[in-house]
Amino acid sequence: MKITGGVLIGFIFGFVLSLCLSFLFMVAAQGLAGGFTSLAGERWIYYATFPPVTITFSILGFYFARQENVSNKKLWFLSLISALFNSLYSGTIGALFGEYAVRGGSLRTYTASGAAGVNVEGVLIWGTFYAFILLPLTVPLARLLIGAFFELLKKFKIAKCTP
Repeated sequence: MKITGGVLIGFIFGFVLSLCLSFLFMVAAQGLAGGFTSLAGERWIYYATFPPVTITFSILGFYFARQENVSNKKLWFLSLISALFNSLYSGTIGALFGEYAVRGGSLRTYTASGAAGVNVEGVLIWGTFYAFILLPLTVPLARLLIGAFFELLKKFKIAKCTP
């Protein structure tokens, strides 16, 4: 029961968090681009962040429900892995899946002849590049979010370990 509760709370926490992070990213991007065109933003970003964030926190809920003690060093390592997985998936596969789901069509790369589609090669290369370059920003953010999730699990008496 405890493990199921940890996974369920992780899924719900990840779902709400993915919605909030997508919205904040969209607001920041529209603000930097010069104005707000839509309050809801592009749907592809929600599709890109939902799978990795919900999977990550579901797995963390399972992990924290089974562990007796989790050290601070272990939490930082989990933050590194989580941040890398989430940013790598969201910036590459998630972006491609989101574009395909929202706009349909093909995932062909652009060529000199002007073939229509998503620039798959560019998304994969630059998404991977940004995932690694932004680790100094994403790891502390992941640590903060994992710490908040851990505290939530302690309130529900699912996690009994202390970092």
